[in-house]
Amino acid sequence: MKTLFLNFSKDPNGLTENLAYNSFNIANIKTINIVRKKIKPLGQKYSVDDQFQKICNEISKIDNLIIGTPVYWSSMSSYMKIFIDRMTEVMSENPFKGKNLYLVVTGSDPSDTFPHIKHVWEHVSKKFDMNLIKSVSN
Repeated sequence: MKTLFLNFSKDPNGLTENLAYNSFNIANIKTINIVRKKIKPLGQKYSVDDQFQKICNEISKIDNLIIGTPVYWSSMSSYMKIFIDRMTEVMSENPFKGKNLYLVVTGSDPSDTFPHIKHVWEHVSKKFDMNLIKSVSN
């Protein structure tokens, strides 16, 4: 099974990545550090260097999708929020359909925010026909 980890942290080798790699008993994980990609916010004029569709093409080829975010100011990272907003553009072709989804939320004390972020992804996974398998936090 092919697995892709979308790391929505500004720190590509930090706690979010560490928890993602050590929580799910999944081997051969490929990581995309979203902070290093160009993804314009929804409603902005897109340019040829926008990489959202390329990432969706990668997602269409995998079985397991791990997504991870640190908590910034009591919420998910802006990178993750922009990605969720942009997902509406691919609803008709739905590269997320049937994927096993794993959620990672990290922070100094993510306990008050974890339920909110998990709720958002529960909603997104239903809308995009994904299987939310497990959610973890530090």
